Amino acid sequence: MSNTILLDDTFYRLPSSERYDHVLNLVKKGTSVWTLADAEGCLIIDLGSDKVLPIWPAEPLATAWGEKEYQGFNSLEINAADWAEKWLPGMQGDGFSVGVAPNLAGECIVSSAEEHAADLQS
Repeated sequence: MSNTILLDDTFYRLPSSERYDHVLNLVKKGTSVWTLADAEGCLIIDLGSDKVLPIWPAEPLATAWGEKEYQGFNSLEINAADWAEKWLPGMQGDGFSVGVAPNLAGECIVSSAEEHAADLQS
């Protein structure tokens, strides 16, 4: 897949593994990730055994996903260096996982912050 970010439904139709690899490749090249936040902080989805921070490779994807169920949340940009050097270590310490590019049905690959950081290094 190219370095371009698909901003339409084509991206959401990709299998979770392809969306995950696409985001990893973009972050490795210095592309920011986007999540959702409100006045209280970032959106963390409680899946019982996992507390997950969803991320996307582009603001429109995060915004579109948030509009479905999370009104009041706005997109928040995290530059690639901060993501790798600050956010992932902090999330690891807090026990949070990463949900990489959930589609509109909420399907995505969820990995620990430690696993995600290792994938960025490979």
